[in-house]
Amino acid sequence: MQENRFDKYKKILLKQKEDILHTINQMEQNGIKEGQREELSELSTIDNHPADMATEVYDKERGYALFENEKNILAKIDAALKNIEDGSYGICEICGGEIEKERLEAIPYVSTCKKCMNDKLGYSTIKPDRPVEEEVLGFPFGRSCRDVSDENEYDGEDAWQEVGNFNRMKHSKLNYDDEQMPGTVEWVENISNQQYKNQLP
Repeated sequence: MQENRFDKYKKILLKQKEDILHTINQMEQNGIKEGQREELSELSTIDNHPADMATEVYDKERGYALFENEKNILAKIDAALKNIEDGSYGICEICGGEIEKERLEAIPYVSTCKKCMNDKLGYSTIKPDRPVEEEVLGFPFGRSCRDVSDENEYDGEDAWQEVGNFNRMKHSKLNYDDEQMPGTVEWVENISNQQYKNQLP
C-alpha cells in the first residue's frame, strides 16, 4: 500500500480514537461503573423482588455492554495504528492478502479481508481468551448420564428426576379445600334438597 493511503487511514483512525476516548470518558463520568446502590439511591435492594429490578438490571447490563464494545473498538484501533507504524496495515491477518479498499474505507481498523471474514464466521466465534475453567466444565449430567449407551444403572439424570418428583401431589387437579359446589355463587345455594328435608321436624 502507498504511504499517502497510510496517512489517510491514520488520520481517520486517530479521529475515531479521539471520539471513542471521549465516549468512554463520558460513560465513566455518568456512572457506568457505579453500583446499583448509588444509581437507585436505596440502602438495600433485598426487600425488592428481582422482577421489580428488571429494568434497572437491563439498563446496567446494556451500559456495560456498550462500554465493553467501545473498549474493544479502541483496542482494534490501537492495533491498526501499530500496523501502520510496522508497515503491515491493510494486510489480512489470516491469508496475508491485501484487504479491499472499500472495506478499509468503511471500517479502517478491520484486520481481515472480506473472504476470510466470511470464512471465519463459519468457525467458532468464541473469543480465545475464555476462562480456563471452561476447559474442564462439561454439560449438565455429562459425567453421569449414560442414557445414550442404553445402560440401565442409576445415574445423575435419574437422581434429578427423583428430586423433581419429590412431594408432587398425585391428584393435583382436585381441590379438597373448596367446599363450594360448581355453579353456585352464595353459600345458601350449596344446601341440597336432602339437607333441607333432613333438618325439618
